[in-house]
Amino acid sequence: MKHISKLTATLVFSLSALAGTTTLTTDPLTNLLLIPSTDSRLHLGNAPTRLPDTQVCRSKMQADFYPLFDGNVSATLAWYGAHLSGFHKTHAYAAGRSRDTFYSADGTLSVSVTGERGKDGEDTNAFSVSYLRFQPGVSEKTILGMNQQGIVCN
Repeated sequence: MKHISKLTATLVFSLSALAGTTTLTTDPLTNLLLIPSTDSRLHLGNAPTRLPDTQVCRSKMQADFYPLFDGNVSATLAWYGAHLSGFHKTHAYAAGRSRDTFYSADGTLSVSVTGERGKDGEDTNAFSVSYLRFQPGVSEKTILGMNQQGIVCN
């Protein structure tokens, strides 16, 4: 009987923990919309992983990272293209993955979508999305370099 009580208590605790999870609709760092596929089919919440602050050229960079569930790169890019009005877009292929970045004209915000491993041009599943804030903003040349995994400072 004691074993059943412990099991029941564990189950109740686990379910109450799940009930307390929230699903974000905007990224807390940038206040930009989050694609719904940042939340798994189990609806366990989609809190970001905050990456350590770092210096990029002369700017402080802050980043939130989200794994993506369900959806290929093209559908993910279409969603962001429709929801990031006024942002520019760049594409690169590096380390066996596609990397597409949407960035604001002033270089203060960017959203980068990474695909799962595949061939250049292949429409793989979307792997992750990162939301970045730069203070002060970085140049377009810097953002393009980051997208290709090589930083270029002006």
